[in-house]
Amino acid sequence: MQTAVEDVRVAAVRDRLRELGQRVTPVRLAVVSVLAQTEEHLGAAEIADRCAALDPGVHRATVYRALSTLTGLEVVTHTHTSAAGAVYHLAGSVAPAGHAHLECTSCGRITDVPAGLLAGLTAEVATTYGFTLEPDHATLLGVCGSCQKVVAPQGDSPER
Repeated sequence: MQTAVEDVRVAAVRDRLRELGQRVTPVRLAVVSVLAQTEEHLGAAEIADRCAALDPGVHRATVYRALSTLTGLEVVTHTHTSAAGAVYHLAGSVAPAGHAHLECTSCGRITDVPAGLLAGLTAEVATTYGFTLEPDHATLLGVCGSCQKVVAPQGDSPER
């Protein structure tokens, strides 16, 4: 059963598809429903599996085509990660404001951060290089705080 927020997101996508003159198909709505129900970063195979759980008649290839179409229509967006390849979520037009991704190279955890956090870098790159960054399309790699604590030797403190 969907929550009110999920219902609003699915309705927003349905409306957006109609505005664009696109078909509102059961598979497209299933993909959107799966994405609206989670904060996880899901790959295409995971989305297809969850769609099949909602409707066993849904074919994997149809889900992949729906993801491609919804991405092209900018209703769904994807981000490239080192571990999972492309992961998908609802675009900022039908979900919370855009965000960037941080991926821990040690544990693989992906953390969402506000896209505005990279505004300074985006502006500097545009000014200096004439290049427009798409911070919500790629993942910044590093080591999360939890993994840093595990790697740091216990009891050691910086010398003063």
